[in-house]
Amino acid sequence: MNRTLPRPGDPHNRERIPFYRNVKTIAILAQLIFVLVAGAALFYLWRNVTTGLAASNLAFGFGYLDDRAGFNLGETTIPFDASNSYLRAIVVGMLNTLKVGLAGVVLCSILGVSLGVMRLSANWLLRMLSTMYVELLRNTPLAVQLIFWYYAIILAIPPRSENAVLLPGGIFLSQIGIALPWLYPSYNFDRWLPWLLAALLTLVAVYLWRRRQIARSQRPGNPWLAALAVAAVVAGGGYLAASAGATTPDDLAVEVSPSRGTGSVYIDSDGDGMRGRGEEAVPFAPVVVTIPAARLQTNSANLIESQEVVYSTFRFPLIANGEYEEAEVVFREPEEAEGLSIHFERYPSIGTLYRDENGNGEFDEGENSYVEDGFRRGYNGLGLAMNIEGFERRLVSDRSGEVRTPIFTAPQLEGDQAGGGEEAGAGGAGGLAGGLGALFQPVERTTSVIETELELPTASPLVYSEASIPRSSYFGGVRLSTPFLALLLGLAIYTSAFVAEIVRGGIQAVPLGQPEAAKALGLSGVQSFFLVVFPQALRIIIPPMISQYLNLIKNSSLAILVTFSDFFQVSNTVGNQTGQFISVYVIILIGYLGLSLIFSLLLNVVNARLTLVER
Repeated sequence: MNRTLPRPGDPHNRERIPFYRNVKTIAILAQLIFVLVAGAALFYLWRNVTTGLAASNLAFGFGYLDDRAGFNLGETTIPFDASNSYLRAIVVGMLNTLKVGLAGVVLCSILGVSLGVMRLSANWLLRMLSTMYVELLRNTPLAVQLIFWYYAIILAIPPRSENAVLLPGGIFLSQIGIALPWLYPSYNFDRWLPWLLAALLTLVAVYLWRRRQIARSQRPGNPWLAALAVAAVVAGGGYLAASAGATTPDDLAVEVSPSRGTGSVYIDSDGDGMRGRGEEAVPFAPVVVTIPAARLQTNSANLIESQEVVYSTFRFPLIANGEYEEAEVVFREPEEAEGLSIHFERYPSIGTLYRDENGNGEFDEGENSYVEDGFRRGYNGLGLAMNIEGFERRLVSDRSGEVRTPIFTAPQLEGDQAGGGEEAGAGGAGGLAGGLGALFQPVERTTSVIETELELPTASPLVYSEASIPRSSYFGGVRLSTPFLALLLGLAIYTSAFVAEIVRGGIQAVPLGQPEAAKALGLSGVQSFFLVVFPQALRIIIPPMISQYLNLIKNSSLAILVTFSDFFQVSNTVGNQTGQFISVYVIILIGYLGLSLIFSLLLNVVNARLTLVER
């Protein structure tokens, strides 16, 4: 009997494999089971959370975001006060995180690249210093470094704001942070906007034209140089044209009260010369305040400054040399200051009271204090006044339309005793503890009207705002608070140690034949590094650098250690006040995830542009 055997490879003659032995079927079933188990676990957690919230009379949701926040923030990128909503508070926190994150990325990149190159330097000292820097910072917890920068450096070393260090360029440095001059858009900025748009279009057009031209010539070139130059010319010419056609609004008005040290720039819609309810404030408007004659008052005090005790000091609001015509400091009660003289550290605002023990007419160390009952004491609590004439200061209103000046009183010259070197009996002495508040205690006020002249110059599209210290805080310019500086320095310096190692490894990964070939072509060592070695190293450096940048953004959540109002700290405050921790932490997770994805996307685009495409 003949039997036909199945032909090999015939699909009709294959045996059907049972589904429980089919690898593909098993893989699909395993994934379905995993999804079901994960879904059941999430449902179980969700049910527990909702049940717990219901038991606590709390409902999961985000409706509370529109409620009044009821708290203020120490650091705000956009206007915010206690009357704003929780949502706006969280937005302010996110903007603060972005501000410190972007600044930290720039700073750590500069430090990291510099240190990475120094790690490979032929100079032994540079190489060892950079190695010590990297090893010390990489092996120290970030939290410890943040606390060190904030409490041991930034709060302890700089002087108080009344005695701020004036750096070149009009920069103030003190215990409350740094203030720098800054440019702000004025009410005439919209005149410049069409020119900026034209400059942007010109930039794109010239870039594309120049790029096509370089491609046709088949020669190396940079299309950005010509594009940026032409765009700068268009924007600069437009700025000059917009400035020439700038005008001041007819209903723009300003009011300043020198006795309170406050004022505002606003739109006087009803024309009554006084700011009423509903009249719009005007931000970033230049104002010139002129006071022909007035007086400033303060008291002497003993202070702790820069970790040292300062005896018998007095401090008026800082008045620059070009802001007055004449100034004289006198004792308000001459009989209480008998035998005391005045030494100026920064005339006419800051000085020291002393008793000229050796009669040389000059202040010598130790003459500003004396020993009584075994304790060293200073001449604190004595009233002084600065009679000032021809005071003039140019201010720029802040984003709320407010302006601030020192608190002036009407001039009173009768009965005062000039303090500069004149002697009159001793008194008013006190210890350190008694003097800490003397500098800031209320002084006598006068109800006399202070003559004030106000001017509203026509603003250019951009106004230059200089920092000043009308009382105990900065006004004008841009202010970087001590928490911001501590967080920025801590994050940037800590991350730069890791960046330095990435840069060092990237440079060393470039084949040794590349710099040797560059030298054979006659390039110098510097040219070889910047034109041959470092561009190739960038392809290796950027991918791990992306991770370090993301770490820097996420590490900013430690801002609570330095009292900085970042996204995490503000969100926690919202959770504490509302009890909605579940929804708040959902917002936190989504916020940090969004920041990480955006940064990763942008940096991956840069990485893709630098990737070497091989044939």
